[in-house]
Parts: sequence; structure tokens; C-alpha cells
Amino acid sequence: MSIRINTRGPKNGRCNICGAYGKLTEDHTPPKGCLKPTQVEIRHLVELLSNETGSTKGRLSQNGVKYRTICARCNNNFLGTKYDPELIYFVNSVGQLLRSPIHLPPVLTVRAKPQSILRSLVGHMSAQGVDRYEKGNLTEALRDYFLDPTLPLPNGLNAFYWAYPHRSHIMFRDAAYLDIRVGNPFAFWMLKFFPIAFMITWDKPTPLDHHISTFESWRNIPFDAAVDIPITLRPIPPVHWPETPTDYTMILYGQEAVYIKS
Repeated sequence: MSIRINTRGPKNGRCNICGAYGKLTEDHTPPKGCLKPTQVEIRHLVELLSNETGSTKGRLSQNGVKYRTICARCNNNFLGTKYDPELIYFVNSVGQLLRSPIHLPPVLTVRAKPQSILRSLVGHMSAQGVDRYEKGNLTEALRDYFLDPTLPLPNGLNAFYWAYPHRSHIMFRDAAYLDIRVGNPFAFWMLKFFPIAFMITWDKPTPLDHHISTFESWRNIPFDAAVDIPITLRPIPPVHWPETPTDYTMILYGQEAVYIKS
């Protein structure tokens, strides 16, 4: 059975990021500089993992994945002007590495600004889902971090990344992961597209089956500070890790868990 995905919020409503009420604008996730915008079909992630494509088409979207859910200030002043250029540069640099015809060492570096990258990710992940300005103790800190470039990454929040040389585009928020061998479930958001995957977690995750890199070392550095960010090219986690349950992992998804077909 197909699950209908809603991406178009009302023309006027509450911004998913800052909570201001007014005219809403469309947010491209990821930003257009990272992927060439084409017509895509959006389906719920459960259909992919269960090998059920459904009897109806998914939601068609022209020019990539767009959510009309955030205000012009968050979309243009913060994402488009302050944060997205660094994410686009970082993503495209990693893409050049993965496309290289020469044999590369297991680890390379890309010099970029982690605080801009993180805020761009927070903004685009927050934009996913119609009428999702739901703030609690942790998500209020996330909003403040996005709006104030002087703040460090909030306590309790962790960000990870790994090379992703696949065409599958997957994104979700409000998922929960549990390894039944060790307990301690954690909540996480995910954004995966060629050439890199990102994961934001609340609390540190239980030991994972695959090594992934973390932004932990740069959570307190100044907004404009650039560092050499290591990119591990070998080994790389499987294409549908960690969203695919195993014999010893359980994953719960919300309505906004989607995969995108070009």
C-alpha cells in the first residue's frame, strides 16, 4: 500500500525552523547546487525496504525534492546566503574525489567550515514535513543554533557523515534506532544522496556496525573557522545502512521517511 507524502504546506503558515507565521517558501533538500534538479518521485521509505512499490505512483515533484515549509528569512538570509554555499562546496568536493579515475588512498581531506555545513543540514532537515514546528528542550536548542552563528552545536546533539557513492536519495526525520543486543535506543535524522550521507542524533548512538566519521571535534569552533575534514573512502558502509533493520536492530520511522527516485 502506498503512503502519500505531503510536501506542499499552506501558502501562509508557521515556519518549520524559526516558528514565525507568514508566507512560506519552497526549500530544496539538498540545495540545488548539490544535485541537478530533475523530476523525481517521492515514496515512503517503508515501501523500499519491504520491496512494495504500491499500486499507485508516489508524489511527483518537478526540479527535485521541495518542501514549502519555511519562511523567506530562513530560506534566503540564512540557508541560501550564509550556510548553503559551504555545504555545496563540501559536497561537490567529495563528489570529485569519488569520481576520480585514479586510485586514491583510504582517507583524504576536504578543507571546509563545519559550522556552516552543520547549520545548513539542520535547516534542510528541519524543513522536511508540513507543519512541523514542534519544539521541545532539544529542538529549541537546534532552532537557536541555526539562527545564531555564534553558538556551539547544542549539548546532546551529535552529527556524523560518511562517503556515499550511490544514487539512492533517502531522507527522514523522527526515526528511532535500537540494537536489541545492547539496548539504549537513540533518535536520529538522516540525509543521504551522492556523494555523502549525514546523520544527526540525539545522545550518542550505541555502537554501530560500521565506522562513520563525526563532527564532534569541531562542535565549539568559531563559525568562520575552516578545518581539514577527513573523508574515509575505504571501507564504506552498505548502501541501505543503517535504515534497513537486521536480525538484531529495530528502526521506527515517522511519516516523513522518504526515498526519492529520479
